[in-house]
Amino acid sequence: MNDRKKHVLLIAKQLFIDKGFHSTSIQDILDAAQISKGTFYNYFSSKNECLMAILRDAYYISYLRRNELAIGKDLTDPALLSAQIEIRLTMNREQNLLPLFETIVHSPDDELRQFVKQMHFRELAWIAKRLVNVYGEEIKPYSYDCASLLFGFIQHALNVWKSSTTERIDTMKLVEFVMQRMEVIVPDIIKRDAHFLSQNLLEDMLTAADFYPMTREVLIESLQKFISQLPEEESQRTLYSQFLVDELSSDQPRLYLLESVVRSFREAFEGSELQLRAIELSAAVWLFINKSQ
Repeated sequence: MNDRKKHVLLIAKQLFIDKGFHSTSIQDILDAAQISKGTFYNYFSSKNECLMAILRDAYYISYLRRNELAIGKDLTDPALLSAQIEIRLTMNREQNLLPLFETIVHSPDDELRQFVKQMHFRELAWIAKRLVNVYGEEIKPYSYDCASLLFGFIQHALNVWKSSTTERIDTMKLVEFVMQRMEVIVPDIIKRDAHFLSQNLLEDMLTAADFYPMTREVLIESLQKFISQLPEEESQRTLYSQFLVDELSSDQPRLYLLESVVRSFREAFEGSELQLRAIELSAAVWLFINKSQ
């Protein structure tokens, strides 16, 4: 993603927050960003797509931070899970995303509501998987119920806090509090063989959460196209990019090497006009890693 598109996203996000998504027109974005209508439609097919791009980019960044935090760490450590969950809360606060999510939740636009529903199910799927890492395979049949309890507790506590005080909430303290409660709840759910979510709903969640934007072949092709945009002279950026292509192209990609190099790849493009595109590709590599484990 180039600097100009990034600029348009930042302008659009601020307008959506200040004026409201539905009250902001494409012309408002054109005027504030000082671009033509043709330029806007070159980047986004609609105002909806612009908003989804804003939320998608934030998702990619938080997803990367979570995975990078876990490199070399013990996945069974509840403290690691707490820190990973808090990353998403920090991202929402730093980028002031909650008003945008709230707008979509109450929107009559089915495309936007389906988009946020899919993101919500992906978050539940991620939490459910991590709870299995922490509490073991015996929690697997109950993992989505437990993930829903954990996620719901945090979200409701945030809403209550926001409506009750202007004081800034300590999100890490909140997550740690909820995780401590899970230490009591999880064993009790397993002991009682307690289920609430129906099988149909679970299947809907799993279908929506099975988000993989690229096959391995498309990911390799995208990285090769990305490399073709880099300066011809060899650099660390080119070396990291080519390593990912070579490793993904092998019969049995070494996941531990991909984990190590994809972080260096992302960091190499920080501050450049290709930064956000590098983030998207890094997220796709991590999705491949996680699906292959």
